Formats: sequence, C-alpha cells, structure tokens
Amino acid sequence: MHEIEAAEEGCGWLSACEEAGRFLLLSRELIAALSGLLRSLTPGRILEVCAGRGELAEALAATGVHIVATDSHVSGSSARRQRTVVRLSASEALRRYRPAVVLGAFVPFDSGVDAAVMACDSVLHYVVLGARVGGLLGSAMLWQNPNWGAEPMPEISRWMLTRHDVWLGGAERKILQHGEAWVFRRAQ
Repeated sequence: MHEIEAAEEGCGWLSACEEAGRFLLLSRELIAALSGLLRSLTPGRILEVCAGRGELAEALAATGVHIVATDSHVSGSSARRQRTVVRLSASEALRRYRPAVVLGAFVPFDSGVDAAVMACDSVLHYVVLGARVGGLLGSAMLWQNPNWGAEPMPEISRWMLTRHDVWLGGAERKILQHGEAWVFRRAQ
C-alpha cells in the first residue's frame, strides 16, 4: 500500500506503473499463492506466455517452480533478461514446449494468444492473471469456449495489486482492486 500511496502523491499509480512497465506488483504473498497453485497442477515444466521482462517467472522459479518464460518481444536491455525470456511467439512456444500448464499474466486481449493456448491439445490448465477493465477480463475466447471450464482463484486474487487498482486514500481506506486470477481447465 505504501507504494501506491507514494505514487498517488506524484503523477498517480497508473502513471507510475506505466512508466515502470509494471502490470502486476510482485509480493511474497502473491508469489507463494501462485507457486502453490502451479505446483498443484503439474510436477513438470510450466510455460509462461507474454512474459515481458520475465520478472514473474523469475520470482516463481525462485520458489522451485519449473517455468519457461516466453515473449515475442523480449524487453529490457540487460543480458540477464535476454537469457531469462525466450523470444518466441505464444504459438511457437506452445509448439516447441507442448506444456500441460500455461501461465498468462496480462495477455493482450486482442492478441489471439488465449485462442492459441486453448487450441493447443497438450494444454490442460491455463492460469490467467489479469484485470477486469470495463467489466471484461481477457478475451471473449476465455469465456465462450465450450471445451473449457473456468474457476476463480480468490486466494491468489486477494494478493494481486495491478496497474488498474485504485487507492481510495488514507490508511483505513481500502484499495479498489481490479486484478483477478482464474484457472481454465480443459474438459476431459
């Protein structure tokens, strides 16, 4: 909350997040909850699509989660970031790694990535972290695919602080959160 409060004293939380290239604030609690979920879904490797700079995958890997971060546009200038994120489109990554579990955090809703993940026959679980903006979370494909069921993950959502959240002011006031975590499961 201190980070949001400090940002609001300046140009605002959204502006601070955009400047930092941040969609999601990575807290210990969020990483612990997410890594627990991911480990419960598979003992094997997990594929993260649209990973950006790979910060989420790095934090999860530090907890023992076996994860490969991929993005078609590897960002960040440091050599470490270049090694952390494999430069592949989601479709290419799905073909190469044939994962059972895919993680997508703030996947662009109009990118076709959700459709590619759900069309990949090896994928059994698609973990989606995003923000409900204008009432919508992610692409329509997430919600209109009859071969997939959706389950909210409130134990993860409660720890999500996103660029779309709003601090209502004062220590006693809450943060209006828009971030949500969902697990989409292929019908068996």
